[in-house]
Amino acid sequence: MQKTIILILIGLFATTNNFADAKQTGNLVKDEQNAIYWQDTLASQVSSEDWDDAELYCSKLVLDGMEKWRLPTFRELLSIVDYKLVHPAINPLFNYTNEGTYWTSTDFSPTPARAWTIDFRTGETYYNYKTTNHAVRCVRDVQVQPAKENK
Repeated sequence: MQKTIILILIGLFATTNNFADAKQTGNLVKDEQNAIYWQDTLASQVSSEDWDDAELYCSKLVLDGMEKWRLPTFRELLSIVDYKLVHPAINPLFNYTNEGTYWTSTDFSPTPARAWTIDFRTGETYYNYKTTNHAVRCVRDVQVQPAKENK
């Protein structure tokens, strides 16, 4: 049953982002299509936190002068998986990746004590208890600048 759910989810979300408009700049990857910045630092490679600590870590992160970071949703994190690659199965724009599982902010709805994770060794998805430790890669929404009014 779990494999069926995983295959359905991969089919639904695997083509959500081809990163055609993404740019890597220093500590960030800017995903124009989804209007988010991705953390791409050594910390996103070596971090290992339980789910609550992962959320806290992202909320306190200040990167390149930017605040208001958060854990990515399942769909957002799945969008950076590259199924043509393994070890790691991630878009090559990212420099720092732990070949293991990363947290998402998305609860596993039948059991709120669990949340979805994605394993970047192969791109497989899992749901794990929030008390286990997994790596963390934070995201931040791109702030849209309001258009200037003509006077």
